[in-house]
Amino acid sequence: MHVCDERLDTKGKKELSTTGRNTEREIEALRKTLRALRSEKGCPWDREQKLDDIISYLIEEAYELLQAEKMGDWVHVEEELGDVFFLVIFIHELLLEERPTSLADIISRVHNKIVNRHPHVFGESRAKDKVESIAEWERIKKNEKKNHQLSGILASIPRELYPLRRATAIQRKAAEVGFDWPDYEGILEKLNEEIGELKKVLGKGESKKVKEEIGDILFTIVNLARRMQVDPENALEYTSAKFVRRFSEMEKTVSSQGREIEDLSLDEMEKYWQESKRTD
Repeated sequence: MHVCDERLDTKGKKELSTTGRNTEREIEALRKTLRALRSEKGCPWDREQKLDDIISYLIEEAYELLQAEKMGDWVHVEEELGDVFFLVIFIHELLLEERPTSLADIISRVHNKIVNRHPHVFGESRAKDKVESIAEWERIKKNEKKNHQLSGILASIPRELYPLRRATAIQRKAAEVGFDWPDYEGILEKLNEEIGELKKVLGKGESKKVKEEIGDILFTIVNLARRMQVDPENALEYTSAKFVRRFSEMEKTVSSQGREIEDLSLDEMEKYWQESKRTD
């Protein structure tokens, strides 16, 4: 249990300080646990995790943190923040396995970046409102990254876009200069070709190649959606909502019969699944 005491800061506002816990010691204990999990005698799942795997989980946990905040459940917010922090340390441990990467240096760099991007607070410039402060931030950010930007037709597409949205924007921009299939039939042929390439690498233990081939398939599907004037994000969200609705209906039916869904065989699940589809 965390023991907190209250004190006043220099402006008279209440401030909470945590006692009975040493942050550095807790982080080192977490690292020790992670290294045990990653060791030869550790957990098979943890040993197999790669950097991009944990980054994907970090994104998921960030969304769960956001959901907890929207619900106003502050205990849940703290729990989800803990999950996010765990994955941040996990990512750093994976980096350490590849190269010496000081967490202190990482924190120092981001700290300096934040200070540099707020000259209206820590420097001589001024920002009278939020609009001016954002403009200042973007100007400095653009100047920092100008030496790292791509050039060419696709350079204008923001890298911050969600992957499906960015893939659509990339393909649309390429199509504007004529780099496009004559019709959707060509895209379908390409899709079949990519599926065939995925089949060739499945089961060979080449996770990087499997990831690449699945990416090719997704990119081709996005291209097909663009060609058919379908927003891929909306289509995927529609199907996800449909799946959740049907799965929830299946769970209710199974529960009403005094059973647990985890105890069903795959054939039984399929039967209940088909029944749930009829409720749409």
